[in-house]
Amino acid sequence: MALRVSCLLRELSSRWPIVLVCPDGGESAATNGVTLAAEINVPRRDQWMYLPSQYDVRPLVEAVGRAIQVHRPSLALFWGGMEYLRGSIPAMPVSVSDRVDCMTLSAWRALKHTRHPVDFRQRLSNFLHVFRYELQMRRESAATVVVGDSDAEVLRRFIGVRNVRVIPNGVDAPDIGPVKRSARPSVMFTGVMTYQPNVEAVRYFADDVWPAVHAQIPDAVFQIVGRNPAPEVVELASRPGIEVLADVKSVQACLAEAWLAVAPMQTGAGIKNKILEAWSVGTPVAMTPMARNGLAQAPEQLLATAEGPQLSKLVVDLLTDTDRRTSLGQLARATASSIFSWQSKGNTFDQLLRDVLSGNPLPK
Repeated sequence: MALRVSCLLRELSSRWPIVLVCPDGGESAATNGVTLAAEINVPRRDQWMYLPSQYDVRPLVEAVGRAIQVHRPSLALFWGGMEYLRGSIPAMPVSVSDRVDCMTLSAWRALKHTRHPVDFRQRLSNFLHVFRYELQMRRESAATVVVGDSDAEVLRRFIGVRNVRVIPNGVDAPDIGPVKRSARPSVMFTGVMTYQPNVEAVRYFADDVWPAVHAQIPDAVFQIVGRNPAPEVVELASRPGIEVLADVKSVQACLAEAWLAVAPMQTGAGIKNKILEAWSVGTPVAMTPMARNGLAQAPEQLLATAEGPQLSKLVVDLLTDTDRRTSLGQLARATASSIFSWQSKGNTFDQLLRDVLSGNPLPK
């Protein structure tokens, strides 16, 4: 969410005068080089969550209400489940909601993969909670944006949200210079390792995919890169050929050394930034079908997907075929630099906002 908001603000701020209302304690727009008409920070009384029932919304409602009176915006853009503000502030202008992910889809997938009864009850409660909220808010915005086709399908078919648009995340392609890959065959997973879908993905890969890969390529290494690894992730480092790298200076620099990245997602929703980050440094990705969400614009050659034993075979094939791996890496970097640049996503978002403001019909 933070990455998407900051990058879209960077792209939109040269085209729109923006008044940003956000919780305090984070980086300011100025810190990220974004010039705004105004930035209003709202004190946090408790943890800021996605649903209004989870925190004290009064400071935010009051701050947004004052901002509307002072700045009189022509359009509102909601992030982070803020659609309830339309019902709380009568003067709210026409709005667009960038929901990013469908919370109902994410909660449903988490529920399906639950192993323990206590977790099942908690996840069932969460699923019902987020479904109810998305159902209540389904018509509060003139358009709703998500990053993937699966998210859009659930919002359209099962929740009845109107005017759903898919605008994937982008990525900044760094200047990496000559690429020097690791001396060892390396497979890499990146992400925040307290995030449950990431935890479940690496456990699945370590349990069901990696043993067959390591048996065929004994010197290969599976590297799990990401801050704050959960205890069950740290434990994986005790297995043959698996390393957990918790505090790296640059994730993209690590990815630039890897032979192959993986996105073996089993739960979650939205687009997987880890795939775009790998592509941006010319590293191909092997993934499960769920990880393809939001990547429909990419060339089919890059979307190599499989599950279980077939995913093991795919990883082995890519590690042992240098020409194919190099060709896919070159295509991946070109795709990240063109189709998935933040500039291209900013252009698409800008046009959507202008269509909403002008009252033009929106494509479904």
